[in-house]
Amino acid sequence: MTQNAALMTTGALWTRWCFIIKPKNVFLASVNFLVFCVGATQVTRVLLYQQSVKGESIVEEVKDAARQEGRDLKEAVKTVGDKIVK
Repeated sequence: MTQNAALMTTGALWTRWCFIIKPKNVFLASVNFLVFCVGATQVTRVLLYQQSVKGESIVEEVKDAARQEGRDLKEAVKTVGDKIVK
């Protein structure tokens, strides 16, 4: 997962760089864009596999993540509120 995320990031950064440098290198940018696409495809495949192993659908996973974020936010607000009152 981390290697493919790094591949995706590298492809995106070098694609951008190819358009910044003078003279612009469109062929190199296209190759790097394809590297980004391959990395993104692999990251997506890994995430979908991990979800299938858990046995949850993507909707359930998003709902669980939203609930957890809500709990974390409430706890953070409570902690800050307690510190302000003191």
